[in-house]
Amino acid sequence: MAKRLTVIAACSIFVLATNACTAGNNSGSSRTHEHAKKTTRTDTAAEQRQAARLVLPAGHSSARSPITAPPPAQYSFNVTVAAPASANVSVNALTWYGATFSILVSTREQGVCRRLGSQNTCFERFPLLPGERGGKWTVIASKRSRQAAKVLVTFTFSKASP
Repeated sequence: MAKRLTVIAACSIFVLATNACTAGNNSGSSRTHEHAKKTTRTDTAAEQRQAARLVLPAGHSSARSPITAPPPAQYSFNVTVAAPASANVSVNALTWYGATFSILVSTREQGVCRRLGSQNTCFERFPLLPGERGGKWTVIASKRSRQAAKVLVTFTFSKASP
């Protein structure tokens, strides 16, 4: 976890520097297909929860769904990923300014994921990230296994105490 936080911090600084040079131009092509997206949002004074329900067809595939993130400098966040145990899924979040957060390497990752019946449920915590900005993020789930899968990715943003 400490290594991941160090990588996130280093990448954040790099992305901010790169973004200043490219003015956030993200014109690269993407092979990710938008198969299904459904975003739900519930706000409370101290917590915001958003979910992305992604449908991944059979074979190697990916799907995207937008969420709106509050400023990570003021909100820490947790991410829960639920996917069929037969699926091998990774999850990333792409910010509107070009930063990519590696949320989960695999739904088979030990110590992060647990099998509950026919589902793997994974949980990751992210601290306050002072160098990052909120706004529209795109959740991207990519599947490397053969069977079709429905994946639920839930972000829970928690306001830092004053």
